Amino acid sequence: MKQEQLDLLAQNGILVTTSVKDKDIDDIDGLIKKMKEKNLLILDSKSLHDVLGFEYSEGDFKIIPSKNYGGEKSTSSPQGWVDYFNDRFEQLRNLLIARLNGNLRAISISNIKSIPQGGEVEIIGMILDISISPIKKYTIITLEDKTGTCKVISKNIGEELVKDQVIFVRGKKINDAIFIDEINLPDIPIKEETPNQADDVYTVFLSDIHVGSTLFAEKPFNRLVSWLNGSIDQFSEISKKVKVVVLNGDLVDGVGIYPEQEGELSIKDVIEQYNYLYEILDKIPKDKKLIITPGNHDATHIAEPQPQLDPYFAGKLYNLENAIFLSNPSSFNVVYDGVKRNILLYHGFGLMYYVNTIQKYNKMRNEDIASIMTLQLKSRHIAPTHGSTQIMPLKHDYLVIDETPDIYATGHVHNAFISRYKNTVLVNSSCWQLQTKYQKKYGIFPQVAKAPIVNLKNKHAFTLDFLNEEIGVFNGEKT
Repeated sequence: MKQEQLDLLAQNGILVTTSVKDKDIDDIDGLIKKMKEKNLLILDSKSLHDVLGFEYSEGDFKIIPSKNYGGEKSTSSPQGWVDYFNDRFEQLRNLLIARLNGNLRAISISNIKSIPQGGEVEIIGMILDISISPIKKYTIITLEDKTGTCKVISKNIGEELVKDQVIFVRGKKINDAIFIDEINLPDIPIKEETPNQADDVYTVFLSDIHVGSTLFAEKPFNRLVSWLNGSIDQFSEISKKVKVVVLNGDLVDGVGIYPEQEGELSIKDVIEQYNYLYEILDKIPKDKKLIITPGNHDATHIAEPQPQLDPYFAGKLYNLENAIFLSNPSSFNVVYDGVKRNILLYHGFGLMYYVNTIQKYNKMRNEDIASIMTLQLKSRHIAPTHGSTQIMPLKHDYLVIDETPDIYATGHVHNAFISRYKNTVLVNSSCWQLQTKYQKKYGIFPQVAKAPIVNLKNKHAFTLDFLNEEIGVFNGEKT
């Protein structure tokens, strides 16, 4: 900050800590106004995050959150759920209309009765139920909107249709049903790439660090930190150009998360787990921005969306001057040199529902997880099926994917892979925890200490392996 800005803050009774004195503040009057509204008298890293909405700017390089759940309370009542689903339906309906360029004549379900037999019908509705006719193997879908329900029937329906998706159908009215000629999901469009002269800028995607576990792969993680510091020659041309490091949930192992966990904890106090994580992350160069989100092992409620980490438990992390704390899920834009990349983050707890309920995904191979992530993008929703994860019934559904991401990153399943769907890069970060007894019991073999990396300039992606002394490119095999 400029000296006159520091003087103005002091005149307004606001104490500025050394951790934020070097920050660039464009609107100092707006900052002072917001601090007074929040009764904040100390400007430190956390209050700066809170007041400025977590935005970061350094010259032409900007990180701008585009979706972040701020912690507003939900109303767990029948009306609260009605409000939630109405908002979800309207958001997805509007995305469908936009995808189809508004070129449709969709009617409310209650108006179907006015359509003559054999007449064409267009409907946008939410899938209430899906069943298979035992006689002719037709797929029968029950659709609903705010006015009622109806049956739509098709011969060929893919497994990409699941309960509670919002879809568009066009078909003919026969008796009391609609026989489908066309069906569309909200889906994401293809993001067209235009050549640019920007510099190479890399983002590293991490998740499932599990600090506090006796199985925390500390040496490999410290090797990653040393690499980010430029202390390792291998791939140093990449490490110098890393500007963003994402930590996508399950930062610590937590306490009481799974059966017999206590026997596998080296740190049995969750606050001390976060304190130890701070000691590690504080070694990462401050010119590399840390995007930190929670997961199901972190100290927050498990229902989604999850708010940013609670300062009561993770307060020391807020001393990291290069950290930006976001919710789960969340999204942010990176803007520099004419390049804009939208990055969608979701820890991934809801992925397991589809592993367990769709038979072809039961083996939980990397391609299966990529297919589930693709299903989410096609549905334009993090949790297409109600019940796939615990939900906060808010008035606004933060789990709708309202912006087409350039990168969609998840974790949770302890695998590492990079895939693509319609030019959106799909990333699943590996873990930094060796196989637990719980995982061994269920035949889960984690891929440990792998770091997916994406070049924001051109979306080229690869994964580095930090498990061994010599860093290498990961080839996708189990470790």
